[in-house]
Order: sequence, then structure tokens, then C-alpha cells
Amino acid sequence: MRSSIRLHCLLVSLFLCVVATTIYAQNPSQIDVLTTEDGLLFRDVSNTVQDNKGLLWIGTSQGLNRYDGDHFKAYTNDPQNPFFIEEDFIKSNMLYDEKDNSVWFMANDKLFQLEISTDSITSYNENHKLKGQVLDIIKAPDNSVWIVTDDYWNVEKGIAKQYLQKFENGTFKVMVSMDRYKRGFNKLTTDAEGFIWWTTTRGTGKYTVEGELLETHILDTYNWNGDVIHYVPYFFDSNNTHYYFPSSRGGIAVYDAETKTSSIVFDTDDIIRRAIEDDEGNIWFAGDDTLFRMDVNRNFTDYTSLLKSKMDYSTINNLFLDKNGLLWVATDNGLFKVRTQKQLFSNLFKSEKEGWGNSIRGIFEDAEGRIFSLCESNHQLWFKAKDGTVDSLPLKTTLGKPINLMYDTSFLVTNDAKTKVYAVGKGINEIDLKTGITKVYSQFSKNNKIYGPNALLKLKDGRLLFGYTLELLTLFNPKTEESQIVFKNLNEQTNITDLQFFEESKDPNCVWVGTKNDGVLKIDLSGTILKSYNINTIPQLGKHHILCIKEDSDKSLWIGSYGGGLNHISADGKTVKNYTKIHGLPDDNVVGILQDGEEKLWVSTYNSLALYNKTTKEFQNFYTEDGLSHNEFNYSSFFKDSQGLYYFGGMNGVNVFDSDALQESVRPPDIQFLGIEGYNSQTKNYFKTDFAQTQFSRLEVSPYDQYFEVSWLLPSFFQNEKNTFSTNLEGFEDRWFYQGNATSIRYNQLPAGDYVLKVKGNDSRGNQSASVLSIPITVRQIFYKQWWFIVLMVLTISGLVYAVFRYRLQQALAMERLRTKISSDLHDHVGSLLSGLAMQTELLEANASEADKTRLHKIAAISRNAVSQMRDLVWSIDSRRETIADLIERMREIAEELLLPKDIVFEIDTTGVKNFDKKLPAQTKQDIFLIFKEAITNIVRHSDADLVEINLTNSSNGCQLIIKDNGSKKASYKSSGLGLSNMLMRAKKLKGKLNFKNDNGFKVYLDLPFNM
Repeated sequence: MRSSIRLHCLLVSLFLCVVATTIYAQNPSQIDVLTTEDGLLFRDVSNTVQDNKGLLWIGTSQGLNRYDGDHFKAYTNDPQNPFFIEEDFIKSNMLYDEKDNSVWFMANDKLFQLEISTDSITSYNENHKLKGQVLDIIKAPDNSVWIVTDDYWNVEKGIAKQYLQKFENGTFKVMVSMDRYKRGFNKLTTDAEGFIWWTTTRGTGKYTVEGELLETHILDTYNWNGDVIHYVPYFFDSNNTHYYFPSSRGGIAVYDAETKTSSIVFDTDDIIRRAIEDDEGNIWFAGDDTLFRMDVNRNFTDYTSLLKSKMDYSTINNLFLDKNGLLWVATDNGLFKVRTQKQLFSNLFKSEKEGWGNSIRGIFEDAEGRIFSLCESNHQLWFKAKDGTVDSLPLKTTLGKPINLMYDTSFLVTNDAKTKVYAVGKGINEIDLKTGITKVYSQFSKNNKIYGPNALLKLKDGRLLFGYTLELLTLFNPKTEESQIVFKNLNEQTNITDLQFFEESKDPNCVWVGTKNDGVLKIDLSGTILKSYNINTIPQLGKHHILCIKEDSDKSLWIGSYGGGLNHISADGKTVKNYTKIHGLPDDNVVGILQDGEEKLWVSTYNSLALYNKTTKEFQNFYTEDGLSHNEFNYSSFFKDSQGLYYFGGMNGVNVFDSDALQESVRPPDIQFLGIEGYNSQTKNYFKTDFAQTQFSRLEVSPYDQYFEVSWLLPSFFQNEKNTFSTNLEGFEDRWFYQGNATSIRYNQLPAGDYVLKVKGNDSRGNQSASVLSIPITVRQIFYKQWWFIVLMVLTISGLVYAVFRYRLQQALAMERLRTKISSDLHDHVGSLLSGLAMQTELLEANASEADKTRLHKIAAISRNAVSQMRDLVWSIDSRRETIADLIERMREIAEELLLPKDIVFEIDTTGVKNFDKKLPAQTKQDIFLIFKEAITNIVRHSDADLVEINLTNSSNGCQLIIKDNGSKKASYKSSGLGLSNMLMRAKKLKGKLNFKNDNGFKVYLDLPFNM
């Protein structure tokens, strides 16, 4: 009896600790916080608004923040702050005006307008016809701005008024005024039809946009410190339902304008101060420190305890809903971010304990539609019946002895009738799902590990496949109780151990096997290994530790690995595609795969659940904030039931969902360009340009910018540390680079040119941004590499070259003219005088005495020799005689002049000359000629030759002048004069070589380094 009571108590406590949630549930992970620890300017936040770029503007009691999800820009009244504002005690409403892209805020009862694009501030006062202090501000549906002002502190007591003013053409126009009561309580709002509602201590009035009073209401009356007042906060939803919050009793009431009656929709002592409607049609109500959510059926959920479990606070100051449907709750200690979308998953077998609770494996369905799971934390088999009740199935042997499923049990498979389930234990357990009576096939105890995991598979023919090594791999037919070993001839070298997962192939009698150390095997159940994929094969897997396998309809293979992500092997087995965190997978440990039609896969990991689209190659990730009981999922814990519901078990219960009904996530908003910063080596200054609100067509980067860094924003602020980005700089990079959570990228000394920086992003779920951000970038060329500079330099150098050329040309022409003049003058004047002298001397010689004849003859010879020497000099400097042909002609003349009188025949061979018209420098021409003349003179003086051969030839290395005679050897060839020395000196000046040979005549070889 006592044991029966103990068992009953155990079952009752089990039922209480196990939660089966099938409706929307509160979840702490639906809430995130933003505090001063994240960089918020000050903890006391009054309000939040969002501009057209998605940036958030946060008002605090110590200034204004602009928040881009990563950085804060602070506007304060610190004179040293470049973003200075006159007053920074912001304690009331703010609004964003799309018309002129500005933020209106109130600080110290004054009104200011911040123009975002220029950071300029306009302070409104009596010059703008603003009367007294500003109490409230709203924007009407027609985008007009309305304020309530109070001149209580500016006029004599008893005549103070409150004014409803409208902003028109830069000034405020009084639309309504009324006497001020003892208290200045005020609130402005608009209804769904665009009317203005103004409540004061005197009651509530409804006004047109022209300021016409349509109706008044006294919705509440109460005593405030001795004063009877009728001030009541209120709210209009999208259906124009009029909610108001009576301070006299608390709670929420609805006023019916047609019947002029009120009804309470939420009865509580809490005083509600404000409300806001989300995109799902739910309304959020906030009290002083409480937050409630009312769904479309007016069911209320209290979020107060959830808020306080995430962050301490004492007052809720305001509510704001951003463009992504995220609710921002402003408090005196920071901001809450609350996901307003309906929770996407229901939880089964979840413990009330957060974190690791009820760890679940082996999910299956029985014939009655009950969903079973093994809670390995308690070694119990739990189930949920169709009516929603949750219970456990006590297990016992056929002898009535209690039995528990231990660590070696990971997989649970049913028979065809779903009346029995098979599990690995001390052998194979066959459990009757009605009675819990368990039959144990203990003969198979050696086939399985004591501490698992132990793979187990039911084949289409009803046989069971189990065994943790190939050697122990066994087929068992529960109907006939016959068994057989799959591999019969294995040895220690060919055996493979630690088999982790079995997946029946679409090929007959074949099974895919995942292992711990050897990758994936495809085996024929007749006992052969057909295929093998691991880290050493081609194609290659990312990791060899396999946790799950799914064969696709096209016979390709999806493989989940431990640490290696998701692998896809093509149907032909030739390629492997590996998907990891870089590709959007939430974690590289994949423990479960279920197909969702032909195009999608559900993939469970150690850090959330992912939906993979095979067509778009995108992952959509889901976390605890979406309703998951825990982000970490378990191996062997995934299932799809007969109704099409999906089940994934993890470290705290099972997550259940209908894929077709699962709310599709809205794509995150566009990525926005924030700005650029960097360092300029020319100015030696850091620069930063804010493009958050500035239109731009192209970024211009200076060639002196040592580096520049581009930053961007994805206005998806929930769990924004999980946002990820990839970039591609077109024109410089040929692929996308994963940047993780970084919201900026830096480039160092990028080469000059035109580029386009493209950025794509994914939010915390892995949803890709609506579009790709494209930022055109031009890196200017440094001035000395720009075309205009190069052209200018070319023109300048060309000008200089031309000037030098002109100068040298003029000099050369002048020199030629001078040479021509000198040669002409020498020839005409000096030559004539010397010739005349020689003739006169010869005439005198004829009539002279014998004694004088010798002297006169010598004078005549000297004169004739001087004429000859002068003729050579004149020829050498005459600019009209510069060609090779002129040189050869002169050489012929001197040979005739010197050799023929001596009866010496000569031959000049010039057939090797290439260009007779080639000009020679005067000095070169003179040196060659004088060497030639000296050689001919030596032949005349010292040789007994009667033949002289002169050859002028060209070669690839230059030219050669050869002068040879046929004289005999004589001692007189050795001259003691300077002739040969002069010849060598002149050859050296020509950078040539001069050689002599005295062999069968005298030979002179002149080798020159240029062609003739």
C-alpha cells in the first residue's frame, strides 16, 4: 500500500513538473535589454523614436542618443561635445517628422527640433508664438505637429491658461485655449479617424484638425491631494476602440461612443498609464511598473514578472513599436526589447526550470496518436495523449519487476502496428505501449555499448538493425525471433567500431551507416561495404564524426556531423558541399535532419533549429526567443508524426510545430550605409563622415588615405549581436567574404580605381536582408599618376627635349657655318698665298745662283707641303664634305697624289660599304683620314712595294680598314718618328684597335666599333 502511494505521488509530481504548452506562452527569451552597459548615455529613458533609415533616437534625462545597433551618438549640453544641445533633461514624448527628417523633443519644458541631416537644432520660444512651457506633443495622421503649452509660470496667479497649438509655417498657432485648473495634467492623442483628443484635469475633449470642439467627456472623477479632477489617460486602437484608464479604480475600460457607456475589460488595481498596438493586433498596456498584453480575443498576459526577471526597474516611462514590430519599453533603468510576434513553437515535456531541464531523446507515435519520448534525465518514457494530458508509462519485465531505460538507449522504433516499441538496453527491449510490459532479448547484450549511443533502425520489412561495430552488426526479426550477423568474415583490421546512426537507403537491401571515426559507409546487408566517405576520401567530408543521415528523394545524401556542419553528397557521389556557420548554419554540430517537402530541410543543432531552403541556399534560424524550450538539441531526438507535425527534442523538452502553419518570418529591413572614417597621411588627421542621413552618389577616397573604414546598419535590433554580414568589393575581390557580426570593414591603401562595395546581411534568425547594400567607391589616383599630369609631364619633357634639340641644332648649324667659312677662307686666302709663295719661289729658283737654288727649292717644297697640309685640314673641317663617300674620295685623291708618282699601283675596294651617304663627325673623319694618310706616306717612304691594296669592310661588330703592300722586309720599316704613335693615338680616340703586320709586306689593320 505504501509503495502504491509513493508511486502515485511520484506520478503526480511528474505531471506537475512536465509542461505541455500548445498555446502562446510567455518566454523570457522573447525579451532583450539595452542598458548603460551596452553604451546607453543614461539609464533613465523617457522615449524612443525611429527615423526613415531605421536609426533609433533615445531620449534620456541626460541627453539624446542615436543608436545604430552597434554604436551610440550622444547629444548633450556639454560645451565640449560637437553634438551640443541647449537642454538635455528629456522627460517627455518625442516624435519623428518624416516631412523634414527631424526629431522633435522636449527638454526642461522647452521644445526643440533636431534636423538629422545637418545636426542643427532649432529652439522654439515666444518668437515662434509658443506660449509658456511645453507639456505634450503629438503628430496627427495628416503629419501636422500639435503641442499643449501652459503659461502658469509666466502670468499672474489665477489667469493662467493651457493652449492647444498647431505648428504651421514655422510658428505655432493657438487652436484651443482653456483656463488652467490647479493641476497641469495633460495628454494628447489621435483616434483612427484623425481627430485630436485632449484630456486635462477638467475632462476630455474631441477636436477637429481645425480646432473645433466636437464633444466632451467626463470619464473619471477622483480626488488628487484635495483637488477633484477628471484627468484620464486613454488610447484608440486601429478599429477606433476607445480605451481609457480610470485612476479612481485602476484597470482598463472601454467607452462606447454610440451608447455612451463604459465597460471594464481588464480588472486590476494597477493604474494603467499608456498603450500601444502591435502589428498582430495585440495591445500592450503599461502601468507604473507593469506590462500587460491583450490579444485580439481580449485575453490578457502579464509580462511584468518577465521584465523584472531580465532587469531591475521601478517605472515604465513609455512604449514604442519599431518598423520590425519590436516593442521598446522605456524605463528608469534602460530599455526592454520585447518580441511582439506570436510564439512560433509549442513546448512539450518542458521543465519549469530554465536551462537544462528534461533532456529528451527517441520521439515516436503509437497507434492511439500518443506522442512518446524518453526523458533521459529521469529514465522514464513520457507521453502526451490526444486530449493533451501528459503522463508516463511505467515499464516492468514480464515478471513484474520495474525497469528503467538508461544511457545506452537513444533510439526508439515502433513495430508496423505501432503497438510496441523497441529500444536498446541490456539487450533489445520490446515494450508493450499499453501495459508497459517489457520483453528483454538479452542474447543481444553484447551487441551494444553499456553507455551508448547505440544506433537502432527498423527496416521496411520489419527487421531491426543494431550493433555498435560492423563485426556485431545484427539483423533481427521480432516476428520470427530469428537473427543473423551481417558481416561474417571481419578481422581486427577491417572491423569498424562506434556506429552512430543508421538510415535505410532507397537502394534495395542497403543501409547508410554513420560512424564516430570513419565517416559514412554504404553497406549491403549481405555483408559488403559499397561506398565510403570520410575526411580522407575524394570527395571529402568536413568531419568524420557523424550524428545523423538523411537520404534525399534524388538519392543524394544529407549528413549531420559533430563539429563539421551539414554535408551534402551529390547523388553520383562525386561532390560534397559543406555548410557551416559561415553559410548561415547556426552551429556546426548537427544532430537531426527532417525533410519538409522537396525543397526544405529542418536541421537541429547544438545552438538552435534551422530551416534550410535548397533552392535559395538560405538558412532561417529559430531560437528560444521564438518559443524554443532550449537552443541545444539532442542527438536521436527528431520525429514527424502522422499529422505532419514536427518534433525536435533537446535539453529541456520537445519543440512542436506545424511547418505549414508556422509563421513565416518577415525579411529584415534594408541595410543602411552609416558612414566612413579613416586616416589621411597628407593632412596627418583622422577623418569621419556620417552618411546616415545624407544622400550620396559615390564615395571619393583620397590617394593619401592610409586606410578607410565603411560602416553600415541592419535595423533589426532584437538579439542584434547575432546579425551576420558578408561583403564583396567588386573590382577588387571576386567572391563574398563572411564578416560575422562586424558592421564595418576596413581597407588599407586600396589601389586607385572604381569599386562597388556590396554588403548583405542576415538577422538573428538567419533571414537575409531585403536587398544588398551597394556603395560606389572611387579611390582617386595620386596627382603624378593622373592623365593630366602625365600629359603635362610629357609635354614639358617634349618641350625641354625640343628646346635642347633646337639649341644643339642651332649650335651645330652655327658650327657648320663657321667650319664652312673657315675652310673657305683658308682655301681661298691662305691657300692662294701659299700657292703664290711656292710659285714665286720656283720662279726665283730658275734665275738664282746654285747656292740659292737649294734654299729656294726647300722653301718651295715647304710651301707646297703646307698647301697640301692645309688642303687636308680644310677638307676635314669642311661641313660640306661629311659623308663616307667624301672620305673615300679624299682617300683616293691622296693615294693618287702620293703613290702614282712612285709608280705604285693601288686598289681601293669599297664594296662592303653599306651607306655612302652616311655622315661622319668631323673629328672621326679627320682621324680616319690621317691614319690612312700616315699609312700611305710610310709605304711611299719606306717600302719597295709596287702594289697597295686598300679594303673597307663591315661586320656585325663594326668595320675594318685594311692597308697592305707587297714590299719586301726591310729594316727601314722601323721608324723612329712619331707616325706610328700618332696612328695608335688616333685609333684610341676612335675607340678602335690598330694592328700592324710585317709579313710579306707591311699591313695596317684599323678596327672601328661602327659600320660604314
